Amino acid sequence: MMGDLLMVLAGGLKFGAIYALAAIGLVAIHKATRVVNFAHGGLVLLGAFGTYVVVVDLGWPYWSAYLVVPLAVGLLAMALEATVLERLRRADLFAVVVGTIFLGTLLSESYRLAYNTEILAVPGAISGPPIFLGDAIITREQIWVAAGALAAGLAGFLLFRFAGIGRSMRAMAANPRGAQLCGYSIARVYALAWFFGGALAGLAGVFAAPSKGVAAELATSTIAAAFVAAVIGGFNSLGGAIVGGLILGMAETMAAAYISSAAQTAVSFLLLFIVLLWRPEGLFPDAQARRV
Repeated sequence: MMGDLLMVLAGGLKFGAIYALAAIGLVAIHKATRVVNFAHGGLVLLGAFGTYVVVVDLGWPYWSAYLVVPLAVGLLAMALEATVLERLRRADLFAVVVGTIFLGTLLSESYRLAYNTEILAVPGAISGPPIFLGDAIITREQIWVAAGALAAGLAGFLLFRFAGIGRSMRAMAANPRGAQLCGYSIARVYALAWFFGGALAGLAGVFAAPSKGVAAELATSTIAAAFVAAVIGGFNSLGGAIVGGLILGMAETMAAAYISSAAQTAVSFLLLFIVLLWRPEGLFPDAQARRV
């Protein structure tokens, strides 16, 4: 019984770390630009597909996917913001949000049209015999994904919070007008935010590819999970996004293991409604969000 619980917790930690990484990218874009990026799931799908191309089609070493794919997805996200969303931003913020919905649909449906197969399998990054903890069997892939995705998420949080690269995004998030008066360019800050968020989404796709595979449905499932995790933690809190992702991953895995697979999605939205009703600002809102 204890062994089964440990295996369920290990699986929940793995998926929770992926959700947390995707949620951080979603929150970072929202903090800097006030845009909820519903194309985020499509960017995660591109990250998973890029992993398939790099590892399977090109046969490159797996570590190269962790470098090349996030960079490519981040540049694409920045290009989408500059060529499409920047024009919509001049009209209305609501138009930008609607634009991200259609961009996400375009990305997922373009993949569906290009690849008729239901799912593309991606090998795991780490091989080797499993680790036995009593009756529990923990794979090295689970440990790597959980540790790697959490480390990447924490690195993204620290870069946004303390490093110079995040200074302009923090300034724009705190006071857009004041940031402009201080000499920060809206176009540059938005481009940086979309690159940052897109790169994190691409990296989440790299971590998710071996366990979830590459399929158009990955875009929908990931944006739903990232959105719920961000709301649970507090939509303006990068640290809260990490905690929210872990809570969601654990809750979904426990529900699938001890109730039914159909309860997995129901539990995630139940958590969403409970948090919205009980604490709409999220469990861990940042100081600025609490003052507003």
